[in-house]
Amino acid sequence: MESILRSGPVEILFDSRLDAKPEAGWFDPDWWRERKAILAELGGRGQALAVASPLGEAVLRVYHRGGLVRHLSTSSYVYTGAARTRPFVEWRVNRTLLDAGLPVPEPLAAAFERRGPFYTGALLTRRIPGAEPLPEAAEHMDSADWNTLGRMLGRAAGAGLRHPDLNANNILMDASGKFWLLDFDRAWIADNAFDPGPMIGRLQRSMRKLGIEHDESALWDVVRD
Repeated sequence: MESILRSGPVEILFDSRLDAKPEAGWFDPDWWRERKAILAELGGRGQALAVASPLGEAVLRVYHRGGLVRHLSTSSYVYTGAARTRPFVEWRVNRTLLDAGLPVPEPLAAAFERRGPFYTGALLTRRIPGAEPLPEAAEHMDSADWNTLGRMLGRAAGAGLRHPDLNANNILMDASGKFWLLDFDRAWIADNAFDPGPMIGRLQRSMRKLGIEHDESALWDVVRD
């Protein structure tokens, strides 16, 4: 169940069934550094950290801008209502996919801090243990793995996911060979299923850019079904 917690200028969205109630410090990288609770720096645009949280291992991602606008403001966004903030939108997309049975990390909590007409935000999700990003996993994947990945993306499209920026680093493969989809910033859930082809095409362009060899025929089998 969704719950909202307010701590000064910080508003937090979380699942009330969690074993511990989140606090504002959870969304500040320095808060974790002071407690020597950072397990790894995960890279990517902005700041993604693996942390040892009261809820277990988690990933903290602070929202940072890309493109030319980052030169004007690296992490501030125009506030148009709590429900439209990027962390709250992503938390809800992530939660909807999890509830639909898709392989996505559990969204733990999302928060934003309003500063006049602007806000900053962050998202905390459960860390997938023993998983590696697709660029690394691809080195030991076979045709069956690529077909499994394509079918997973087909299921996501069938659940209505529109992911406008799917790339190889948004996909993990764990030690059991299971694929996980993550990072739903700017994604949304439509009311109807749709063709997974465009999403798979974006992933393929990302892999080509990164020089990742893959079994194209196996990956696209889901589209031909």
